[in-house]
Amino acid sequence: MVKLTNEMKENIKKVRVLPLATASKNGIPNVIPIGIAEINDKDEKDDYIHVMNNFFLKTISNMKENPHVAIYVWSPETTGCFQMKGEVVEITDKGEVYSGMTGRVSAMKPGLPMKQIVRIKITEVFNCTSGKEAGQKIV
Repeated sequence: MVKLTNEMKENIKKVRVLPLATASKNGIPNVIPIGIAEINDKDEKDDYIHVMNNFFLKTISNMKENPHVAIYVWSPETTGCFQMKGEVVEITDKGEVYSGMTGRVSAMKPGLPMKQIVRIKITEVFNCTSGKEAGQKIV
């Protein structure tokens, strides 16, 4: 069970672009900028992050071949930095989560294609700050 701290959730909101890393089944890496992500922590034992597929090409292919992803959280406005590792558990263009997020995104950024919602279960969080605790598992 992985639950993000309130500080981590606030830091995610402060970051304008989240780097999202995927890899193909053959281990070929790919990193893209995510501008729209939401934490879903309601009525769940674990935390999930939802990202919108607007322009994924290699990313969506990688997610279907290999569900393991990593997201780096840092900006000058955050307190420290951390890396979330997770697993893609759903890619969908239907349902309550999809319609809710597409409504919010459409209001903020009209004209985006909003192809799918990717639901990622956060499985581990690691410290990325420099020093003796760098790379250590937080949760």
